[in-house]
Amino acid sequence: MSSRETRHPKLDLRLLSYLLTVGETGNITHAAEQLNIAQPTLSKALKVLEHQLGMPLLVRHAHGVTLTAVGERLVQHARAVRAQVVQAETELEQRRLGTTGTVRIGAGPSWVRRYLPEAVEYVLSDADGIHIEVVGGFDANLLTGLTTGDLDFVVAELPLERDGDYAFEHLTTDNLVVIARPEHALAGRSGVKAQEAMRVRWGLPPADTLAHRKLVGKVTSLGLNLPEKTVISSSHTFLMTLAGISDLLLYTTRSQMKTLEGSHLVEIDVPELMTSRDAGLIWRTGALLSPSAERVAKALKMYCSKDPRN
Repeated sequence: MSSRETRHPKLDLRLLSYLLTVGETGNITHAAEQLNIAQPTLSKALKVLEHQLGMPLLVRHAHGVTLTAVGERLVQHARAVRAQVVQAETELEQRRLGTTGTVRIGAGPSWVRRYLPEAVEYVLSDADGIHIEVVGGFDANLLTGLTTGDLDFVVAELPLERDGDYAFEHLTTDNLVVIARPEHALAGRSGVKAQEAMRVRWGLPPADTLAHRKLVGKVTSLGLNLPEKTVISSSHTFLMTLAGISDLLLYTTRSQMKTLEGSHLVEIDVPELMTSRDAGLIWRTGALLSPSAERVAKALKMYCSKDPRN
């Protein structure tokens, strides 16, 4: 294809939206009701889409439909398209009304305590009419919000597997370490073996988080198993509070000990379990951040760059 030729998409975006609704409902009849079209019309449209692509997208059965692997992937793209359209509509409406707009940010546990508050304060002091929504959580749930368009960007640990759905910009590097209260039996000792650490109680984030997965990887590589007595929580504040009043080991970033909740905790020297962690900005590939979101992202970069540890 010559440089002057323009490639026209084969996908009909209307049909793509139909597939998305069917994928989300799992039922063609219910999807037709949501789309306000006749069920036979929807069925015919889906067959046209499958014909255009030359491959099946749905498996039809008595109780509804399920997506094929290709159909599932296409629905993921459809969600991204829908999110991008909503973002465009929102930004254009803001420009029409002359308002600055809303920025929706997903933030990992360490970011809601460091860098992000400073960046938000900086932006709020310099701009009128801007609204900022911050959703705290762990990486897996935040990425879901990014995919659906509920979040403009995420600032969190960068994923181990980086596919083409997301774009990334590195901002900080930290270490994942073991921490506990000073009264813990392992506190103050040098070179604690992982095997000994696995015999006591732990507090961990959910299994689908990167910190949990990295700990499992370390423990498995040493031929060990995770401790039997474990508290799992999606609230990092709860885990650090619990660790402050009980003999619970946590696996988190070293910088957490500089936060208000972690200031009373100390690092437990378990060299076999320490590993590095890269974090930064994550957004949908191809997405254009609104001017307001760009302001917050730029402020975040500024504060991170001022920290000599980065």
